[in-house]
Amino acid sequence: MNNRGVTLLELLTTVTVLSILVLLSFPMTGKWREGAQHKQIARDILSSLRRARSMAVHENVSKTFSIDLDNNQYTLDGEVISLSGNVDIEARAVTTASWSDTGVFSITFRPQGSSNQTLFVRVNQDSDLQVMVDSSATGLAHM
Repeated sequence: MNNRGVTLLELLTTVTVLSILVLLSFPMTGKWREGAQHKQIARDILSSLRRARSMAVHENVSKTFSIDLDNNQYTLDGEVISLSGNVDIEARAVTTASWSDTGVFSITFRPQGSSNQTLFVRVNQDSDLQVMVDSSATGLAHM
């Protein structure tokens, strides 16, 4: 039994294996970070839609949420929120069958909690990151 420690060859082998593992993990970390950013954008849009509905009910006045796909931003109650520049946002109303990545889509929430239309917003063409305002009757938003 060798009580003097590890040999240089064992040390170099360990360092090489660890270096390879670290190098392989970098691409996975980047994709995970990007996916987390896209999910956060979808959650922010969902939260703002819910906030618009809540404000309409609480203040007893209609509130409009608009998403401007050309400028990657949305507006609620005069506040303009810019989205990250490296994300693709699409939207469609229930009356249109195809997704659009240009134009402005708006939805108005009424004081009783209903909305004037059903709206869908999708982040990076990912159906898991699709935000929907349920129906004009309830105005509920979910992912």
